[in-house]
Amino acid sequence: MLQIIDPASWPRRNTFAEFMELDCSFALTRSLPVSAFLRHLRDNGLRFYPSFTWAATAAVNAHKEFRMGLDEEGRPGYYDVVHPEYTVLDPRTRNMDSLNTPFDREFSRFYAAMTGDLDRFRLEGVHTPSRENSILLSCVPWYSYTGLSFHMKSSRSFLRPMLIWGKYEEREGNASLPFTIQVHHAAADGYHCHLLFQTLEEILEHPEQFLV
Repeated sequence: MLQIIDPASWPRRNTFAEFMELDCSFALTRSLPVSAFLRHLRDNGLRFYPSFTWAATAAVNAHKEFRMGLDEEGRPGYYDVVHPEYTVLDPRTRNMDSLNTPFDREFSRFYAAMTGDLDRFRLEGVHTPSRENSILLSCVPWYSYTGLSFHMKSSRSFLRPMLIWGKYEEREGNASLPFTIQVHHAAADGYHCHLLFQTLEEILEHPEQFLV
């Protein structure tokens, strides 16, 4: 559900209006440490894609700035929860498609649901319904990168973030992967991205506390 913001008491009201008028979005790319995360996955027989998707979506849901949307009248608000809409490679066409799995704060339930959605799509081509309160996620597991941005005709109506990550690389016992967040500036500033990165890195560095 979208909780409409009271503009009279909203500290971000003027900032929101300014960046909506500019229709300004920005992208940030960072290299994230994933050594502890990978060890945990290997030790517990977990797949990377659904595990990292849960971690990224959990970090987004922890910060309301990344759960913003507009109602039919264009009024801003915050969704109670957002769900991951993520890309998949169709083995039949070799084109990219997308699936949507409802987010669950309990990792094990989400992991079972997403792996089921992935397997049904791979084997039978079964799609899942899209949701309005979703964030967009993608990965390019074939290569690493140092920067990335999306270009949209207009981003005014989509205030939630788009997330993408690349191939992780292991060097001298340490693994890292490139991770990009793109978000509308009306919804969030660099400081809010800093908070999101902090949350995500805590999950990646202490997976035994979260992936249960």
